[in-house]
Amino acid sequence: MTQPQNTKPLVSILICNYNYGRFIATAIDSALAQTYPNIEIIVVDDGSTDNSREVIESYSDRVRAIFQQNGGQSSAFNAAFAASSGEIICLLDSDDFFLADKVAKAVQGYAKNPSAKWLFHPLHRVHESDGNMGIQEPLGDSRILDYRRRTNKFTAPPTTGLTFLRSTFARMVPLPEKVRIVADNYMKFVSMALYPGFYLTEPLGVLLLHGKNAYSMGVTKDRRARSDIEIASAIRSHFPNLTPQADRLISITLAKYWRLPQCDAPTAERQRAYLRDSSVTSKARIYAGAAFRCLKRSTLGVTPFVHETKVRA
Repeated sequence: MTQPQNTKPLVSILICNYNYGRFIATAIDSALAQTYPNIEIIVVDDGSTDNSREVIESYSDRVRAIFQQNGGQSSAFNAAFAASSGEIICLLDSDDFFLADKVAKAVQGYAKNPSAKWLFHPLHRVHESDGNMGIQEPLGDSRILDYRRRTNKFTAPPTTGLTFLRSTFARMVPLPEKVRIVADNYMKFVSMALYPGFYLTEPLGVLLLHGKNAYSMGVTKDRRARSDIEIASAIRSHFPNLTPQADRLISITLAKYWRLPQCDAPTAERQRAYLRDSSVTSKARIYAGAAFRCLKRSTLGVTPFVHETKVRA
């Protein structure tokens, strides 16, 4: 008698790790504890020098482990995706963890919203020392959001709140390996610019804040600004049609530094390099956008654009 085929889509959970040996077991355990049955777990260790390898190897064949020389977060995600086979890709930071029904609800979200090419949800924020810090990125009811529409401006969560159809992720890889940190920003900015996404209002993961990561651009302005410039350069290079979106990122960093008494030299040089390679139209767009943001902040006393992420140490 022929056995019925498994009609549930395979979901790949990609975990990229660097020196988070004290957290990685919790992340892997949360992936293994998913109520959804048809999953594969791929763990890429990006050249850790702590006990990460020992912890990962203790899971034996329950996960697919890849150990590589340190190449940065984009490099690790490229390796993880290349080893995966899932129709749906779920990302998980190695110091975060999923709730048990995360994958099941993501699969259900895609099934009910076939126009969505990616899916995202808020995260519980928990500080290692101070405990619960509330839910990140609440955007109201579950619904399709399309950033390309003027009425659908929104921010997307960090890595652990992001999932993609395989076809969506495949269009982005190889991720630019010069983006060594916050590769999730590259992925979500590109996805927001290209595709409608489904916002699932339930917080299905926990974002852990601790002494080895930094949260929000306000904590590490120079480092985050340099990363955003690298991301903008990569977007413009890989997706020339998204140059206006890349220019917008540059205008944001430029506005921030116009408001500071002095500019970090490496960041300033990256800004100049981007502008040197920009068309007259792009330069006008960047300077006008930066001026508008400075004016809006000074007149209204608000920050016109904020995106939150978790930056690895």
